[in-house]
Amino acid sequence: MKIKIDRKLNAQINIKKYLKFIYVFFIIGLESLGNMSAVLTILRENLVKKNNYVSEEDLIDAVAIGRLGPGATTANAVAFIGNKIGGFFGGVVATICYTIGPLIIILLIYGFFERILQYQFIASALKGGLVCLSIGLINSVFDMGKSVLNNKINIGIFIVTLVAVSFVR
Repeated sequence: MKIKIDRKLNAQINIKKYLKFIYVFFIIGLESLGNMSAVLTILRENLVKKNNYVSEEDLIDAVAIGRLGPGATTANAVAFIGNKIGGFFGGVVATICYTIGPLIIILLIYGFFERILQYQFIASALKGGLVCLSIGLINSVFDMGKSVLNNKINIGIFIVTLVAVSFVR
């Protein structure tokens, strides 16, 4: 009996590729800790550049759909990408693997957080991490913007949206 798991990983269970799929989404969860600004860069690096699972256009679609859906944007984006790679089952597995790592880390940190922040070097390291995160996010936005802003209509929509958002705040 064959179980249809996905379109890209053949119709049969290929354990090595499947374990790599699980590992990639687990690592994405660990590296990003569920933060959308971090996960955009990490998704692009792990899924587009390193493993070539999806294209940048698919990643942009995933983030857009993730923002539209209810719940956490990153979990929605990961579910969309997992579904794109491995069908429904791939989406479920990707979401579970993505959320297990941050859950474990957050539970470990929870008990020690107040004590850890008392040390100045840790508080400074966290602030430095925000700077690195911001630079990575800006880099990803510019790189993905190059692939999206390729015609006058897209550029016009971008400018109108940018102006509208600046007035809303």
